[in-house]
Amino acid sequence: MILEAISNRRACRTFLADPVPLELIEELIHAGQYAPTARHIKSVEYIFVTDEKTHRAIAGALVPQDFVATAPVIIVPVADTKTASKPREDLTLATANIWLQAAHLGLGCVWKHVHDGEEQEKLRAVLGIPEHYLVINVLPIGYPAETLAPHTDEEFDPKKIHREKWRRRESEY
Repeated sequence: MILEAISNRRACRTFLADPVPLELIEELIHAGQYAPTARHIKSVEYIFVTDEKTHRAIAGALVPQDFVATAPVIIVPVADTKTASKPREDLTLATANIWLQAAHLGLGCVWKHVHDGEEQEKLRAVLGIPEHYLVINVLPIGYPAETLAPHTDEEFDPKKIHREKWRRRESEY
């Protein structure tokens, strides 16, 4: 059931050193490619990195967070801004699909934001990403060093649901 993958999807920042098999990496990218895109343009492409030296270079290009360099795989979704009508949205949906598939496969994953400007330019230089491709995040992926408990029904908040019209809350009066 898809809700099982959704409830098990947690941010993972500590990974085992075990390599992720190529067939699982390809399965993650399949999931990304099955994500909907604006106007069905399918402008998202994927770079995956398993080389430790390149991992360190990617980590050095971004705001420092050790988990980027220690993940066995980094997937970098990029969108061609010359063809995409909504590249940021397309990348977000592809990322969500990859993350859910990772949870389904028992892999840990986390969204590492790539800030516009200098950080994005450094990452472009490390990976050879052309200027007209947008990158908004990298996805460190691997087998989790610790397993977090799944989301529970106690986290569900029915107050966040509005039928037909916005309903004001007591705190808004």
